[in-house]
Amino acid sequence: MYVVAGLNTGTEYYRAKYQSRCIRWINENMSKHNTRGDDIKVDIPEPLIIKKVEDEK
Repeated sequence: MYVVAGLNTGTEYYRAKYQSRCIRWINENMSKHNTRGDDIKVDIPEPLIIKKVEDEK
């Protein structure tokens, strides 16, 4: 299990079984495109890390 967490606060933003899904979630939810689609603005509230955690049973 992997977690997307804030580096400064430790806030957990997203949890997934695979690291690739965490990366996809960051790309889909933390970036904005303009109407033409050629300009990408990243809007991340704090530095994010992806860390591996134990599976909950």
